[in-house]
Amino acid sequence: MKLEPAAGELEKVLPAEVAKARAQQLAPYVEIGAAWCKPCKQLEAGMNDPRMKDAFNGTYLIRLDVDDWAGSLSAFDLEPVVIPVVFEVDAQGKSTGRSINGNDWGATTPENVAPQFKAFFAKSRAKSETK
Repeated sequence: MKLEPAAGELEKVLPAEVAKARAQQLAPYVEIGAAWCKPCKQLEAGMNDPRMKDAFNGTYLIRLDVDDWAGSLSAFDLEPVVIPVVFEVDAQGKSTGRSINGNDWGATTPENVAPQFKAFFAKSRAKSETK
C-alpha cells in the first residue's frame, strides 16, 4: 500500500494503515524509497517474483516516498540513512529500531533480496511470539 500525501497527515494515516494490517492479522512494515532511486525501483519490480512473495508472506508493506513525507518521518523515528529501507513498526507506526536496507543485500535482485527479507521478517515473528 503506497501512502500519498493526498491521503492526509502522516500522523493520522500511518497509524490507520497499521491498524488495517493488524486487523488482517498481517505484520506491518514501512518501506521508504523514492521515485528517483534505482534500487527502490528494482525492489518494486521484483515484488512479483515467487521468492519475494514467499518472503513477504504475512506482511503488510506501507510504502512512503521520502520526498513526499520527509517532514513527517521523524515523528515516527523513520528517518532513513539509505534507501530503500524497511522498518519494523509498532501499533502506532513508530519504528521499533529494527530495519533492513540496501546495504544488507547487495544487488537488488530477488535472489539476493528475498532471503534477507525472509530472515528479517522471521526474527520479527519470533520476537512477537515470545511476548
